[in-house]
Amino acid sequence: MRREGYIMEEVTDYGNMSEAFDAVLRGKKRKTCRQGRYLLEHRDEVIAELTVKLKNGTFKLGGYHERIICEYGKERHLQILSMKDRIAVYAVMNVVDAHLHKRFIRTTGASIKGRGTHDLMKCIQRDLNADPEETTYCYKFDVRRFYDNVKPDFVMWCYRRVFKDEVLLGLLEHFLHLLPEGISFGLRSSQGSGNLLLSVFLDHYLKDKYGVRYFYRYCDDGVVLGKTKAELWMIRDIIHEQLQEIDLVVKPNERVFPTAEGIDFLGYVIRPNNVRLRKRIKQKFARKMREVKSRKRRRELTASFYGMTKHADCNNLFNKLTGKTMKSFKDLNVAYKPEDGKKRFAGTVVSIRELVNIPIIVKDFETGIKTEQGEDRCIVSIEMNGEARKFFTNSEEMKNILAQIKEVPDGFPFETTIKTEVFGKGRTKYVFS
Repeated sequence: MRREGYIMEEVTDYGNMSEAFDAVLRGKKRKTCRQGRYLLEHRDEVIAELTVKLKNGTFKLGGYHERIICEYGKERHLQILSMKDRIAVYAVMNVVDAHLHKRFIRTTGASIKGRGTHDLMKCIQRDLNADPEETTYCYKFDVRRFYDNVKPDFVMWCYRRVFKDEVLLGLLEHFLHLLPEGISFGLRSSQGSGNLLLSVFLDHYLKDKYGVRYFYRYCDDGVVLGKTKAELWMIRDIIHEQLQEIDLVVKPNERVFPTAEGIDFLGYVIRPNNVRLRKRIKQKFARKMREVKSRKRRRELTASFYGMTKHADCNNLFNKLTGKTMKSFKDLNVAYKPEDGKKRFAGTVVSIRELVNIPIIVKDFETGIKTEQGEDRCIVSIEMNGEARKFFTNSEEMKNILAQIKEVPDGFPFETTIKTEVFGKGRTKYVFS
């Protein structure tokens, strides 16, 4: 694949810079803090200043302070930049990530737009069901202290294979060398950098050279499915060799086991016929619910827990730990209500000419729609051959008939066929029949 240039033109585009500004200053807490208030008051000046510095490559990160967070029993050092610096980094990586997206394999899902833990979990369960014979065993591994041990020079080698914009490459190298060793855990660029490194040295190596069919990676955690244990132990050796080339090591807790035991990955225990929550997550939630007395905090915990359980077969668990029955979205009978009060219909727009003499089902309509052809148009929602469609019309006759049918009890939906009639001096109109 050819290297890509002129990336800084996309980075410094006003739309991208504005999007970065809004993304960093999202939320009431950031907007009301001292930094946030200053940036909002000087929005255009800040965007203009960062645009110039990014365009000529003179942008430099200021200082940072560290925050220690505890995640699953592990201490992590999170580097916190100023909001102004974060806007610049976000603007660069927003474009870089978009260009890298097409180079990643489908079954990697960390920090990639449109993918994530739930998407990757569904991929694994789909493959377990579709090909049970070739997914009998599982090899699971995790890279030791990934962000701390990544060598920036290896990452830059990967970036240079993708981009040829020297200004962009200079900025990326500056981001990567924020720390004396490793790459920053809290910097926006580190997620894409880590993904690219493992994509080049591991993902494509396994897929393209060795034809490993069932390989899944979420950041530095990986899963390989195979038919036999011997096959997976051979793949395990390949993974070790590849990671050694970039000075990374697999944790000793790696193992090969039958998939029937359940694959503990992404916060879930995944089996062919069901998905359960990881035991540690259930225990942690139960403890917090016992300790927390605030009603507001309990609601927040319950909502967070629901966000995990709704993607698994955990209705009874949710009810047991929260005392609430989990409802299906369909049972809630909630629909999107636009601010303008106009209805939104599913399906692609078709020309009314394409519907002549074809049986259709008219489901609903909405008037007062503004289009390129004029104002006060009418959009009609229909079903044609079992598929949702919609068409626009300005026919007063059709509008009048639809308004009358709306007053009839159970008038919608109804079956009809659109016909053409000639009137006046050879003019054509469309009517329901």
